[in-house]
Amino acid sequence: MIFVAIVDSDKAIRETWRRMLDTTDGFGCSGVYPDAHSAIEQIGKHQTDVALVGAELEDLSGIECVKMLKREIPDIDIILLSADISDDEMIFQAFKAGACGFLPKDIFPSDLLEAIQEAKIGGAPMPREIARKLVVSFSQQQTQTEVFSKREMDVLDLLCEGNSYREMAEKLFVSPNTIRFHLKNIYKKLDVSSRHEAVIKAMQNFLLM
Repeated sequence: MIFVAIVDSDKAIRETWRRMLDTTDGFGCSGVYPDAHSAIEQIGKHQTDVALVGAELEDLSGIECVKMLKREIPDIDIILLSADISDDEMIFQAFKAGACGFLPKDIFPSDLLEAIQEAKIGGAPMPREIARKLVVSFSQQQTQTEVFSKREMDVLDLLCEGNSYREMAEKLFVSPNTIRFHLKNIYKKLDVSSRHEAVIKAMQNFLLM
C-alpha cells in the first residue's frame, strides 16, 4: 500500500485525486491539505510515502512547501505538479528543493498513479520531453572533462524517465548487473551517489549551460 498526501489550493483537484487514490487497489490517501502550513503541520502525523504538491498554494509557493516538507520529513518523496511545465527555472528549483518528480497538473489519472509508484521505488517521474532535453544537453557538453558513452547516454535517458534497473535492462537488452555498471560510471562522472542526485545534477547542468 502506498499512502499519498495531497497538497493543492484547488478543492476539485484535491477531491478528484483523493477519490482516485481511495478507490484504487494498492493506494490510499493519508491526508488532503489546501495550503503549505497545514500540510507541514499534519503530514508527519500520518503514514505518508508520497506527497503530491501543487505549484501554487494559498500561502506559499509549492517549491517552498517542498523545501519545508523535506526539512521536516526527509524520507518523504514529493512530486510537484504545475499547469506550466515549460518553466525551466521552476523545474530546476523544484528538484533543488527536494522534489523527486515534476508533472503537469492535467496528467491522466493512470499516469499519475504510475508516477506515484515510480517515486516510491526511487524513480524521478517527469514528462518525456523534459527527460529528453536533459539527455540532449549532455550530448552537447562534457561533464568533469569526461564524455558519456552512447550506452551511458541510453541509461541516463531511461534513468530520467524513472525506469527501474529491471526495466532499463529489459529495454536495452542487457542484464541488471550491466545497468548497475553503467550507473556506477554515470554517478562517478556526475559526482553523485544516488538516482535523485543524478537527476538534480542533470537538471542543473541543462539549465546552466
